[in-house]
Amino acid sequence: MGRLAYSLSLKVTLLIAAILIAGFGILVVLNIRQEMQDRVAKNLETARLLAASVTTSIQNGMLEGRPDIIRRLVQDMKSQLTEVHHLEVYRRNGVEAFSDLETVKELEFAGYLQPDLVERISKMTRQPGARISHPLFSRAVENVAPQETYEPLGGGRALTLFQPLRNLTECHDCHGEDHKVRGVVRITLGMERLDAELRTARNRQIAVALFTILGVTVTLIAFMRRLVLRPLARVTAVAREIGGGDFDARVKVESRDEIGQLGAVINDMSSRLKKAYEDLETKNKVLDETLNNLKDSMKRVELLEQLKGELSKFVPESVKQLLEKNPDATELEKREKDVSVLFLDIAGYTRLSEQMDPKQLNRLIQNYFSSFLEIIHEHQGDVNETAGDGLMVIFQSDGPASEHALNATRSAFAIRRRVEELNEEFAGVFQPVFLHMGINSGVALVGATKLSSAAGARWTFTATGPVTNLAARIAGQATEGDILVSPATAEPIKSYFVLEDIGERALKNVAEPVRLYRVVPPGLYHRVET
Repeated sequence: MGRLAYSLSLKVTLLIAAILIAGFGILVVLNIRQEMQDRVAKNLETARLLAASVTTSIQNGMLEGRPDIIRRLVQDMKSQLTEVHHLEVYRRNGVEAFSDLETVKELEFAGYLQPDLVERISKMTRQPGARISHPLFSRAVENVAPQETYEPLGGGRALTLFQPLRNLTECHDCHGEDHKVRGVVRITLGMERLDAELRTARNRQIAVALFTILGVTVTLIAFMRRLVLRPLARVTAVAREIGGGDFDARVKVESRDEIGQLGAVINDMSSRLKKAYEDLETKNKVLDETLNNLKDSMKRVELLEQLKGELSKFVPESVKQLLEKNPDATELEKREKDVSVLFLDIAGYTRLSEQMDPKQLNRLIQNYFSSFLEIIHEHQGDVNETAGDGLMVIFQSDGPASEHALNATRSAFAIRRRVEELNEEFAGVFQPVFLHMGINSGVALVGATKLSSAAGARWTFTATGPVTNLAARIAGQATEGDILVSPATAEPIKSYFVLEDIGERALKNVAEPVRLYRVVPPGLYHRVET
């Protein structure tokens, strides 16, 4: 029937056996206990009757004044009754009665006994046994009531009874009136027969219970195997075939019970799985086609993103932000704003163009100017335009004028450090490059213009006005590597940089001379705090 049926059969067997053992075990224990109690009670009652009979016989013999008959009666009972292990009569002081002549002499002296009786008793004299000191003996004397107890005896157990002999009125002449008990009869009965009967009854009860448990277990297991385990094994086999991919497998439903319903459910599940598998295969084909199309689309998107990344370097950051918020970009229209303009060009560009191949010169300009873009964006600047060896950058901010002036100055120093690094990197490949840099601050007309044509729309971003013109003229006054600023720029940055006044200079196309300041590199001075 398979591993499942075997495991389930074992579990069912253990469960049935556990239930039957528990149920019959409790029943057997209760029955054995009840039978033991009944037999013990019956045995105890028999022992009491025997003790009462013996006590009555002894009492009658004493009333008749025939202690010899009592002695013979006691000896006969001890020899004939195998259950009797002890049968003795004790005086109330604990000495064995009818063994010495102490009482006989007292009665003979008082004239209560005939000479022939004294003679018969005297022939029966013997040494008395040990004085009895059992606590129940003392209690029988004190309470004038029978006492009984179970005691160990020779590897078994015995029932010992103490029956008091009352000092009746008829006995007062011989025994006096100062006590209620003349003596005590001790009877010890062995329990061997009772214990054997109890063991037999117990073994019989256990054997019956075991055979009953075995028979019921075998019957129930056969029933479970026929009606439960075998149908479950068939259902399991079909389920395993379905799990292996055979969706045409079906369970043969032969009943309408829970197992039959389970088989019907599995058959329905198999049909649904077959249909779902067919649908899944169809969808997988469609998905494969879609995935292939998606891969092609992703390649095109990656190419477009790459182009976008390259082109975005040439689009001012402020223009990109405004276009993302509003594609119509009405905010890009030119407006007057307070800005700082950084103008830089390559020193000796004319000389370089005469000495270098045009392609090599173009590659030099591209390598250097491309490295400036990250620095400019980092300091919140926008590249306005490039013209040959020149580059104009606009810095603007929503805060005070000192903010964009500081950004322009810091950007200039960063660009100069980058030029020095590139000169070292391209040593032996290109000639060293030096920059002229000039910065001017003020109000300019800043914005973008959207030019539309048949080829499409194009945005241009620029700043116009005297501010930009003056920045270009200031850069023309700078020597190799110098950074010159106008008074409008010097005022907001003087608390952060050391400025060297180089005097007034007459600039081309500027009516009045302009005082210029050279920004001293940070490594040559200690920073001046505001």
